[in-house]
Amino acid sequence: MDEHPIEITVIINGQPIALDHVAVKEVLRAVVVRALEKSGNSGQPIDNWELRDANGQILDLQKTVADYGIISGVKLFLNLKAGVGG
Repeated sequence: MDEHPIEITVIINGQPIALDHVAVKEVLRAVVVRALEKSGNSGQPIDNWELRDANGQILDLQKTVADYGIISGVKLFLNLKAGVGG
């Protein structure tokens, strides 16, 4: 896998948040933190969120971008877990 930084778009509750300079060795938890900070979503702890790929698979936030073979331009979806945020 290419070692150069990539760009990922994280869709948070329907709002696209573009993140550039994402390292392939970066853990997804750090990607989620960056996306939440950039979007201004700070009301819920990170553990209340789920990150999914385009197929709806929940991604483990302890794994890296490279672990999932995420490439530049991909869209990931970040939503509150069911029953949270009422």
